[in-house]
Amino acid sequence: MATSAQGTLFKFTPASGTQVTVGRLTSIGEIAPTSEEVDVTTLDSDDGYREYIQGFRDAGELELTGFHDADDDGQAALRAAYDSGAAGTASIAFADGTEVSFSAFVKSHAIGAAEVDGAVGFSATLRITGGVTVSTGD
Repeated sequence: MATSAQGTLFKFTPASGTQVTVGRLTSIGEIAPTSEEVDVTTLDSDDGYREYIQGFRDAGELELTGFHDADDDGQAALRAAYDSGAAGTASIAFADGTEVSFSAFVKSHAIGAAEVDGAVGFSATLRITGGVTVSTGD
């Protein structure tokens, strides 16, 4: 069964601060870990095929987009975390009770362009450092 994205929350705890919810989000990107591959092929590998094992893993980056809100504590926390360069703790709480948490630093943030008939947006990219923990509401 599919899970609705409505009600998903993104929370951020700066290195020296309290947890805040980042408001006015329209999109929380996917978390897509990848890994290096290590070639372990030898001259006597079966059938002439290369052989591999998993190398170092990389949890990647997370993109956030939404509407700029000067009064939103979460957006302010992301900007301050960018300025400090320190990693904080982030979590995504899905409507079905699944929660994903990880350590990350704010790699970039932007306040969007102002255009006729448009709303001012914001975006941030978080660089995940270390692993990702997934817990279910079970």
